[in-house]
Amino acid sequence: MTQRRAAFPLASLLAAAYAGLTCSSAYAETRTFAVGYFGQATYSQDSDCPLGVNPDVTVQYIKNLSDLGLPQAKIDEIAKKSADAEGNAELNELMQYRGRIDGKPVSAYTYPAAVKDPNLHALVGHEAYGFNLDGKTGASDFTDPETKETGVDDALARAFGCMRPFRGTLAGKSTYWAWAWGQLKDSQPAWLITIEGADLSKDGDVTITFDRALHYLKHNIDSTPRHDVTYTIDPDARSHNVLKGRIVNGVVEVHDGGAFRMLQNPMVVNDFQLTNTKLRIKIKPDGTLEGIMGGYQLWADIYSGFASGAPAMEICITGDIPGLYYLLKKHADASPDPKTGENMAISTAYHFEAVPAFIVGADGKLVAGP
Repeated sequence: MTQRRAAFPLASLLAAAYAGLTCSSAYAETRTFAVGYFGQATYSQDSDCPLGVNPDVTVQYIKNLSDLGLPQAKIDEIAKKSADAEGNAELNELMQYRGRIDGKPVSAYTYPAAVKDPNLHALVGHEAYGFNLDGKTGASDFTDPETKETGVDDALARAFGCMRPFRGTLAGKSTYWAWAWGQLKDSQPAWLITIEGADLSKDGDVTITFDRALHYLKHNIDSTPRHDVTYTIDPDARSHNVLKGRIVNGVVEVHDGGAFRMLQNPMVVNDFQLTNTKLRIKIKPDGTLEGIMGGYQLWADIYSGFASGAPAMEICITGDIPGLYYLLKKHADASPDPKTGENMAISTAYHFEAVPAFIVGADGKLVAGP
C-alpha cells in the first residue's frame, strides 16, 4: 500500500516515523480533521415568517382537537384540564392516535397521511445557505448570504424555517440542531475528513475524503471537541467517500460530488445520504475547519428521525410531527416517483465544523495529522 506524505508538525512526524510510513505520494500536503458539529445550515431572519412562527405544542394540540371534530365544549374541557395538569394523559392519548383510517384511530406518527394537514407555515425569505443544485433559478430559490450565489436550492430551509425549534444561524444554532448534536456526538462514531493537495495554502486540485471512525468524538469538559486526538478509520465502505475538488481563492469547493453516504444515527437519520453533492470548506487560521454541504436527500429519511422519537419528540421539540410530514412532502423538489410523480427527495444544506485530528487506518498506520 502506498502511503501519503503529510505536512504537519514535529509530533506528527515522530508519529509517522514510529508507524513506519514512507513518503511517496502525488500529494505533498495532507491535513485531517474530526467533525465537531453537524446540523442544518440555518439563516433565520425577522422578516422571513410574515404569518408568524408556527405555534408550540400547547396551542397546536388544541387546534388538532378541533380538526378531529370534537365539540367545542369537549375541547374546552380538555384544554382546562391540560392547563391544570389534570388532563394531559387524555390529551396525549388523543394526539398520539389522531390519525384515522376507515374511521378508526391510528398512530399519527406511523400514519401521518391519515392525519388532517395542519397547514403549518413555511419560510418565505429569500436568503439561505446552500448551492444551485439544478442549474436553474426559480421563484422558490434562494440567494446564499455569504457567496451571493443565486438559484440556491434548499427546500428543507423552506419547509422547517418557521418552526421555532429549527430557527437559528450558523453562530446561534437552532434549538433542535444544538440538542440533536449533543445527543449524536456521544452516541455515534466520529466523522473524519482528510484533505489532500499539492499545497493547501494555494489554489489547486484537492481530494476530500470522509470516513467514519471506530471511536466516539473526544471532547473537553465544556463539551467542545478536543483537538489533536487520534482516531482509527472504520473500514466499512458504507461510510467512505472520496470527492474531487479544487481550492479557489482559499476555499475548498466540490461542484459535482455525486452520491454521498455516511452511517449516522436513528435519532436523526439512520443513513445520511445525498445525491448531487456539493461542498464548500474553509480552513481557518487556527487550524479548524468550517463548511457547508448540500445535496438532495430522501425526505422520508428525514421524517423517520422525528417519527421514531414520538410522542416525546413532538411534545418537547417539534410541536406537530404530521405537520412536518406535510411540509416535507409539499416542498420536496427532486427525484419524482415514476408512478405517482411525487418528489421523493428534498434539497438540503448542512453546516459542519471540524477540529484538527490524527487519523490511522484499520492497519494501525498513520494516515495524516493536522
